[in-house]
Amino acid sequence: MTTSNPGIDLALPLRPHVFDSHAEPRQLQLTLATPLPPVCLVHGQDAIEPKEQILRFWGKPGDYRQESAGRLLWELPKSALGALVVDVNEPLAIVKARWPECERCGARADARIKKLIVYYVSSLVPLFAGGTLMMAGPSAFAWILCAAGVGLVLLAVMLGPAVFVRTDRYLGATLAPDASTVTVRAHPDFARAWSGHAQW
Repeated sequence: MTTSNPGIDLALPLRPHVFDSHAEPRQLQLTLATPLPPVCLVHGQDAIEPKEQILRFWGKPGDYRQESAGRLLWELPKSALGALVVDVNEPLAIVKARWPECERCGARADARIKKLIVYYVSSLVPLFAGGTLMMAGPSAFAWILCAAGVGLVLLAVMLGPAVFVRTDRYLGATLAPDASTVTVRAHPDFARAWSGHAQW
């Protein structure tokens, strides 16, 4: 989508769909009520395969907001407490569906995986360096480097979801107050295919 070919807001109907029986009773589990046409939602090209994607929304019922990097970072201190705050930490509505994707989406997913590998491997470098120094001969510096390496790995794991939230959740969406529809920004070609598909 470009400025000369802007996206179109489409409201897609939803229906209840329980896929996690252990979820909080107040948490809505939803999916698309109708199948989508085989056109990429983002790029408007012919889809090669659908990809399962989960959209998470939080907030008070009737005022749902899509989960974002800011939300994830705000929840990091709470997540350390685990089950004590799990109902506060979890989003209140989840839309799980299979979205059509094209070759460009596949290339984008491959690039994301490479970035994830580089991100996590680079966080291990201080730990490996400290371990190597410890094997060569224990020293205070080696101990400090190992401790710092462990801390960096834990920090990388905690920040990972927030760092990659935009690459993971590439679908910007708005959930209706009554959770009957999810509005997504779609490519005009997808919108045309959806209009013809909905008339069948």
